[in-house]
Amino acid sequence: MLGAWREMSWYRRILLIVLAVMIAGFGIATLAAGGREGMEYRDTLLRFTQEGEVRRYTGRVDGKRAEFTVRPGGRVEYRWGEEVYGPYQVAEDPSAAPERYMTGLEIRQGDQILFRGGLSSGMWPILYGEDGEPTEILNITYSTSGGKVYDSNGRELTLRDLHEPGLTTVAKLVLQMPELTHRGSFALYLLVTLLAAFNIFQICCPGLMFRWSIMWHVRDPAAAEPSEWYIFMERAEWVILTGVAAVLYWLALTTIN
Repeated sequence: MLGAWREMSWYRRILLIVLAVMIAGFGIATLAAGGREGMEYRDTLLRFTQEGEVRRYTGRVDGKRAEFTVRPGGRVEYRWGEEVYGPYQVAEDPSAAPERYMTGLEIRQGDQILFRGGLSSGMWPILYGEDGEPTEILNITYSTSGGKVYDSNGRELTLRDLHEPGLTTVAKLVLQMPELTHRGSFALYLLVTLLAAFNIFQICCPGLMFRWSIMWHVRDPAAAEPSEWYIFMERAEWVILTGVAAVLYWLALTTIN
C-alpha cells in the first residue's frame, strides 16, 4: 500500500486527500447538524431553545440575526437585526372563527386589533378573517428594475416591512407548537459518499479502469496502452467528480428536512 502511494503522482495524491477529507469532514458536520433542531422560517433554520416557559427560535435571516421569543400567555416578539416587531398578543376566541373546524383567535399589538378570525388546521395552516376570506395568501409583492419593492396596493416597502413576520407565523407559534426540523440529510450524504468512493477507486486503479473500458473492444486489453487524449479526459473526470461530490456534500449538509 505504501509503495503504491509513493508511485502515485502528486496530482492523484492531492485528489485522494481532498476526497478523504470531504468524506470525514462532511460526515461529522452532517451528523452534528442533524442534532440541532429548529423551526424552518424563510428558507433558513431558527434554532429552538427553551428557558423555563419561554421558547426562543434563533438564527440568521438575510445576513442578520433573527429571533422569535414566545412567552406564556400568548405573547410573541420578533427581532431582525436592530428591528423589533411586536410584541403581539394572541388570544383564543371561539366566537371569532368563521367555521367550526377553525381555531378562533384574536391578534393584538397594544390596543390595536391586527386580526380577528380563525386559523385552519392541516399541513399548511391559513388565517381566515371573520368573513371567511383568507388573509395573507393575498399579500403579493413585486419588484421593479430599480430594486424597489411594492405591495399589491402600490405601496413601496422598506426592509422593515419586508421582514415583518406574517400573522400566520405568529399565530402558529402560540396555538400550534411548530414542527421541529434540522439541517443535514444523512441519506444524501451516503449516496454522495458512494460517488466519492468510486472516484477514489478509479484514481487508485487507473490501469484497471482503462482495461475494463476497452475489454469488449480489443482482443488483448492487457497489451493496450491509453492515448494522451484518454489520459487527459481521465484526469479531467477525476477533478469533475471531485467537484460534483463537494457540491452535493454541501447540499446534504445545508438542506432542511
